[in-house]
Amino acid sequence: MKLLLENWRQYLNEITTIPPELKQGLRDAITDSEFWTYPHTEDDIFEVVANELGTPAIEILMDALNDAVENLGSDLYFLLTVDGTGKYALGPDDPHGNYPNDWTMQGQYRGPEKGKHVVWLEFQPISEDYNIDDLNPDELAAIISRKLNHELVHYEQLKKQAESKGISDEEAWEEMIVDPRQYSDTGERGDYLTRHIEVDAFAHEAAEQLLDIYSADEAFQLIKTRDPELKGVVRDYLNVLGDEPVELKKFWSKLYTQIERQNETPT
Repeated sequence: MKLLLENWRQYLNEITTIPPELKQGLRDAITDSEFWTYPHTEDDIFEVVANELGTPAIEILMDALNDAVENLGSDLYFLLTVDGTGKYALGPDDPHGNYPNDWTMQGQYRGPEKGKHVVWLEFQPISEDYNIDDLNPDELAAIISRKLNHELVHYEQLKKQAESKGISDEEAWEEMIVDPRQYSDTGERGDYLTRHIEVDAFAHEAAEQLLDIYSADEAFQLIKTRDPELKGVVRDYLNVLGDEPVELKKFWSKLYTQIERQNETPT
């Protein structure tokens, strides 16, 4: 029992990092693919495999990412899909402020399957009135990279838990997804944001968001004063957990550490 408690404290206190060569390799693959120059409208959607939709642009990106991890000798596999409901085409009138640079919708680490660890990312197509001249490809690549890195934190968490417990990745995955301290099935945003593995992953993502714009010292000052200019992940935590200082403190602690570590080894 003592050993189990010590292992759990380790998971609570862990700050997950992603190997720099993996982060940079994927970022380079995104940029070098120039996938945004390929067709990506609603009219370009086709069925890649059964029940999975894509576009030429996203298929190019998916191939580039999977080639990159294969060259790195990784057991990751990226599954990229496109929403085909017709409800979410990205255009200038996007109500969420995603136009023109954020084509992503949602992502998920899906665990080990047939010897590969699957990371899924869903994209929205662009609308007929999307102006490609408005696009900043570097910002699009940065957004995708951050979303992928969030899911890679979960991949690294799973690997560490499997190694610590001396069990297979598959066994560790089955334990993780039924552990209420790590997974939330309530559908409540606040509950989701406070799960241990999500605090760790969102802290990593938030640090990347901040360091893409500010120096580490500037980021620390903005956080300290809860500056209204703070956006993205940090703003989400402030909006949802602003009245829960204990939970917010857990996020701040990991965020500060992530900023320090990523600032020391930028990618």
